[in-house]
Amino acid sequence: MKYIFLVNFFTHWRRDFLESQFRSGFKTWLNQYRRTFCRLARCNRLASWMVIGIVTAWSVILLPFCSLASHPSQPVSTIPAPSQEATTQAEQSLLQPGIDLYEAEQYQAAVDHWQQAIARWTADGTALAQQQAAFGLSHLSLAYQQLGQWQAAEAAVQQSLHLLDASASGYQEVLAKTLNTQGRLQWHRGEIERALQTWQQATAAYQQAGDRTGVMLGLINQAHALQTLGFSVQAETQLRQVAQLLEQERDPTLKASGWRHLGHGLRRVGKLRESEQILQQSLTESALLDAATQSALWLDLGNTQRALGHKAVAIGDTKAAQQNFQAAQTSYQQAERLATSPLFARQIKLNQLSLMIETDQFTAASQLALRLNSSWNVLPLNRSSLYAQLNYARSLAKLNQISRVKPMTDREIAEILAATLQQAQSAADPTVESYALGQLGELYEQTGQWQEAQTLTERALLKAEAVQAADIRYRWEWQLGRLQEKQGNRSAALVAYQAAVESLQSVRNDLLSINTDAQFSFRDDVEPVYRGLVELLLTSIDGKPPSQANLRQSIRQINALQLAELNNFLGCNLSQTVGIDALNVDPTAAKVYPMILPHRLAVVLELPGQPLLYHQVEKPRAEILATLRQLRQDLSAADRTPEAVAGLQQAYDWLIAPFQTALSKQNPIKTLVFVLDGELRNVPMAALYDGQQYLVSQYAVAIAPRLELFQPSPRPAQLKLFLGGIGEPQTLNNRAFPKIEYLAPELEQIQQILNAKQPLLNQAFTATNLEQQLQGGSFSAVHLKTHGIFSSDPEETFIVAYQALITSRDLGRLIQLNRFGEASPIELLVLSACSTAQGDNRAVLGLAGVAVQAGARSVVSTLWEAQDLPNTQLMIRFYEALSDPAISRAEALRQAQLHLLEQGYTTPHVWATYVLVGNWL
Repeated sequence: MKYIFLVNFFTHWRRDFLESQFRSGFKTWLNQYRRTFCRLARCNRLASWMVIGIVTAWSVILLPFCSLASHPSQPVSTIPAPSQEATTQAEQSLLQPGIDLYEAEQYQAAVDHWQQAIARWTADGTALAQQQAAFGLSHLSLAYQQLGQWQAAEAAVQQSLHLLDASASGYQEVLAKTLNTQGRLQWHRGEIERALQTWQQATAAYQQAGDRTGVMLGLINQAHALQTLGFSVQAETQLRQVAQLLEQERDPTLKASGWRHLGHGLRRVGKLRESEQILQQSLTESALLDAATQSALWLDLGNTQRALGHKAVAIGDTKAAQQNFQAAQTSYQQAERLATSPLFARQIKLNQLSLMIETDQFTAASQLALRLNSSWNVLPLNRSSLYAQLNYARSLAKLNQISRVKPMTDREIAEILAATLQQAQSAADPTVESYALGQLGELYEQTGQWQEAQTLTERALLKAEAVQAADIRYRWEWQLGRLQEKQGNRSAALVAYQAAVESLQSVRNDLLSINTDAQFSFRDDVEPVYRGLVELLLTSIDGKPPSQANLRQSIRQINALQLAELNNFLGCNLSQTVGIDALNVDPTAAKVYPMILPHRLAVVLELPGQPLLYHQVEKPRAEILATLRQLRQDLSAADRTPEAVAGLQQAYDWLIAPFQTALSKQNPIKTLVFVLDGELRNVPMAALYDGQQYLVSQYAVAIAPRLELFQPSPRPAQLKLFLGGIGEPQTLNNRAFPKIEYLAPELEQIQQILNAKQPLLNQAFTATNLEQQLQGGSFSAVHLKTHGIFSSDPEETFIVAYQALITSRDLGRLIQLNRFGEASPIELLVLSACSTAQGDNRAVLGLAGVAVQAGARSVVSTLWEAQDLPNTQLMIRFYEALSDPAISRAEALRQAQLHLLEQGYTTPHVWATYVLVGNWL
């Protein structure tokens, strides 16, 4: 679904909506802080103030970009009005007007006021004035951040910390909030490790001050940073600490609000179902809360349910998608009923409108859109209301684009955008100006007015550069590239696309789908940028083939896309991709890079020490995808062998046949390493058929995502193997898992081949026992024979244990425990009897994701469910081959598959389901 929550743009809006709604949810807490600072002020006559800097994952208003996948939720800071008893009249006259301006989202005016106040306090020179200046500087930093003036914001917070460091002790809460402001800055700059350290210091300061709520929010900040850095286990540990703190909380308002933020945090680490449960729990405890807070909770719940609907769509579960989308509509209705702010109520209706459009309720969406076209002038003129207008215009444009129901003309939509632009200019808000100009440019692009669209897009790009917002800039660079291409300016289009990709890479952390409700916009808002660039690089000029430089750059971009996909799937920043030269450690391997582009299938072959070879199949992307999807269906059905073989021959003609002469001349090529793209990952390359024999008859085959973890290196001569599995039939979470007959024979024979320890079988195969045994020995390989599913949803990627499902994240955690304190990763992870999810075109991401989370150099598993007896025969033969140190992992799998063919299992449905992902040596 291309149209995602409200708008595909405006990725910064989240934090601004958060600020207006976060205040209502934490009103009691804010009052508590006011009282705290009143006590400080009575002792030291300090102005009361507060800065809350927390990472609230996915706020009350879901904004564009499929829950804002392009930009993780920002640390949010709000400033309540100072208490009357905490300040003198003179102090309040200096501080309060700036707070009022900030809360009204008039950030430049707030900056001007606080600069004057700070100058006055600085000139005073007393210790008390220095404290006041420190508070004012923290305020000033927040306002600068809202304006995108990051250097000024950094200077202000550093000066504030310097003044606090030089002052007397006893201001731990003040220090903690200032540190949160600093962490927010570091997060924005992509300095995630520094932000983590700063938030740890802030949490410690909260702890010293005895502030449990501050500690809780500090832990949520840390969890967000840890997950981004790839430490999902530690992130979940932090969130469990938050849950423990909440159990001790007696104030019902703070407790309900805390559950809400824990729900956000769980969503950020991919625990969508747990997030939903937590939000529902907070609603059960919300009877004593004010209506505004209850409204925000219902909206949060609706957004989570909506995200679950998108996940269900992505894995092909139509029924679950409908149920979740309906639940989201119900929650939105409850939120609207309880809303006390006209702006907040309108924002909820905009969420409802976009959901109606997503779910093809065009008539209802048109009716709601017309009802919303009134009373805009009664809303406050601030950033949130301007964003709401742009969201509204975006929904209208989308409705016009995909439906015959058109509540407004394109001209009327353009007038809304132009009016919003004028208001943004009056408010001196370059961020909103950039969004408004860019959206106008997109509207003109849709109507074919390309030159006008280009002018508007260039203006939007200038505004984005002024506020140093790479996550906004890439969108306008991409839009500019599309416009240049449509006008036939190929060289200018190439420059724009390259700039967009560079911008994407500069904000890699911002693009992580740390909450999985966001990750499915990746294919609409990130992937097309890479593919568009590759399409331009491989476009023939004057009938000439692409240059070697363009071919190599295309490979690099597809590699970067694969890395971004895994980042998006796992919600953390992975290691760097392996350079092309780094793969030359195996002179007997050739690398095949198929790339599915809008109008062609492009294939690059890399032979050791030779120039790159290129071939393309001129077919529309949709036709290629349809062929591959049908092939996957035929392969997974035992009674469709003729159709499967025909499809495999078609795939061979596309990928291998054009290079057969070059491959035969290059001696000795023993292994073909495929860096597969898109739906090609769901097709076993070993089964490609030339009309006489399968590819496995000539070559060992591996799939190699180009990550540092999978960098090819020889395996140890001996593997220390852990064995486990369960064969008893079970029903878990309404899923039936049949009996595995040959569990014991398989594991016992493998145990004898490698002289391994006793396997962990059936009722003993529990997460607890797995943890204990894996911790007890330094294993270099893990073999698990059990049912399992790999999916593009990390929470739907699991293996079956006794009376439990172990998700890929938990499995990775358990296996990592085995390697605690050791530098080397697991050499081999074998998941026997597992399969990829039907209908999920990105399910193989789950297999690669399991490898990454487990820290395994290579994984062997199955694309569809394997038959029990031949599966056992293959696995035994695989380990017999591996017992020879001279045989590589890929060659061992090849010999095992050939063994099945020799035993009479000639249908690809039986022998071809096995794949090796990662290091093939």
